[in-house]
Amino acid sequence: MPTAKSRTPVVVLVCILLSALIFSLAACNSRKSSLPETTNSIGITMVAIPAGSFTMGSASVSDHTGQWNNEFPNHTVAVQTFQISKTEVTVGQFKKFLASKGRDGLKRLQNTNFLKFNSFGDDAPVVNLSFTDVRDFIEWLNSVDGGGYRLPTEAEWEYACRAGGNDTYCGGNDIDSLGWHAGNSGDKTHPVAQKEPNAFGLYDMSGNAAEWVEDCWHSNYKDAPTDGSAWTTDDPECKFSVVRGGWSQALAGAARAGYRYYMGTWPYHYYEETGIRLARTR
Repeated sequence: MPTAKSRTPVVVLVCILLSALIFSLAACNSRKSSLPETTNSIGITMVAIPAGSFTMGSASVSDHTGQWNNEFPNHTVAVQTFQISKTEVTVGQFKKFLASKGRDGLKRLQNTNFLKFNSFGDDAPVVNLSFTDVRDFIEWLNSVDGGGYRLPTEAEWEYACRAGGNDTYCGGNDIDSLGWHAGNSGDKTHPVAQKEPNAFGLYDMSGNAAEWVEDCWHSNYKDAPTDGSAWTTDDPECKFSVVRGGWSQALAGAARAGYRYYMGTWPYHYYEETGIRLARTR
């Protein structure tokens, strides 16, 4: 029968292991929630992202399955501090913008397609937007909430998505824990912030709604900026803009951190899967 003296080292060891586990969990939670946040007048929470460098794009086709040539060559990008919204802009937040437009806003709220794709609650991401809608929303928000709002650049988006890591998706390698995609969404959007956040505390960067960014489309990263700025200089009309993040009706591969595609920016062309994640320069 073990004596009290013989049990003491075991008790001490168990206490040490429990303390280490608690410290590890606390550090993990802190890492996911320690960045400064501010919430604006229509309820959008912006997270302050620290400056840093990262490797953008993919190193080789063999890194992960499903990569495309437009993800190459990978390159180091230095990003300055900026803010990005914690979630995608929701239906309820976008309705506040439409309410400000009077009769035109009411007409849009009654539009059959807008209702069809935005019928999953005010906390779901707003979709069925044209690039003109996005620009108009941002212009309105700047007029009522102090200015500085914009779309993230493609480099800022991927930097925020990766959050210091190099996982397959935005925050890990298990897409089901991170985002809504064709395999788990029931082909519809879901209320934001229901899945796990990434290390910067950002939700739904993989899946749910696709997200416009500021850059014009280029077929690869050859000669891409390395300072985190938007790549627009050789396409002033920007007929096609980059879209990132995957969406609820897309296969999981579209939610990869490096996956990129494009959509047309001409007026009155609405995209049922595409929404908005804001950036802000302060």
